[in-house]
Amino acid sequence: MFACRRWCWVGVCAALPWVMAHAQSTPLTVAITATAPPFAFKDDAGVLKGFNVDLVQAMCERLQRACRLEVMRFPDVIPAVNAGRADVGVANTLKTPEREKLVRFTRVVWRSTSSLIGRRELGSAPSTQLLGTVQTCGITGTRQLAWLAERVSRPPVSAAGNTEVMDLLIQNQCDMTLLPMQQALPFLQSPAGQRFGYIGTPLSDSGLGGDVHMVVRPGTDRLQADVDQALDSLVRDGTHERLSRRYFPFGIL
Repeated sequence: MFACRRWCWVGVCAALPWVMAHAQSTPLTVAITATAPPFAFKDDAGVLKGFNVDLVQAMCERLQRACRLEVMRFPDVIPAVNAGRADVGVANTLKTPEREKLVRFTRVVWRSTSSLIGRRELGSAPSTQLLGTVQTCGITGTRQLAWLAERVSRPPVSAAGNTEVMDLLIQNQCDMTLLPMQQALPFLQSPAGQRFGYIGTPLSDSGLGGDVHMVVRPGTDRLQADVDQALDSLVRDGTHERLSRRYFPFGIL
C-alpha cells in the first residue's frame, strides 16, 4: 500500500510541470464589449478596436499568454465569467457588493464619473427639472440606467450599448442619457454629436463613478495575481498612459 501511494505521489509530481505548462499555453478567454467607443468598438471593416482592446493585448503580452477575445453584451459579461465561460471580463465594470458575489475584481484600470448628455438647448435648465419632463435612455444592466429609472417621471428607454444610445439621441427618440464621461466624449466630438453636450456637473455618488476594474473568474487566485502584476507593470512603465492618450485628451487613471 505504501509503495502504491508513493508511486502515485511521484507520478503526480512528475506530471505537475506538464500541467502548469499546459495551463500557461491555453489561451485566456476574455469577454469584452464592443459597443462602448472609445473603449471598445468595431471599425467600418469590423475590426475590434479601442483602449480596452489595446490594454488587453498589452496585458496578454506581459502575461506571455495567448488571449481569445469574445465579444458579448454588457449584461452577459459577468455571468459568463462567473460560469467559467470566460476567464477575464473587460466591460468598464465598477465594483458593487452584488457583483463581488459573482466575480473577483482586478486592480483599477481607470477612474470614472458619469454625466448627463443631451441637446445643448437643455443645458440651461436644472437637471432635476429635466429629469421630470424629458424622455431619457440608458444602457441595459448599468448603474446609470438604474439611477435614471429611480428619478425620472417616464421610464427610460433601454439600449443594448453605447452606439444604440447615441442613435436614440440623434433620432430624437430620447432627449437625454447618462453615461460615463469618457465614454460619451468621442460622440460629442463627432459631427453627429455637435448638437449635444454635457448637462450639469459630473456625478460620482450612488455608484455612478469610481474605480473601474477588469473581472476574473472566482477560484482563480493565481490568475488574478498574474493579471494584477501585469497591469501594475503597464502602469509603472507608462504603457497604460500611452495607450489611453490614443483615445483621450486627458489621463484616465
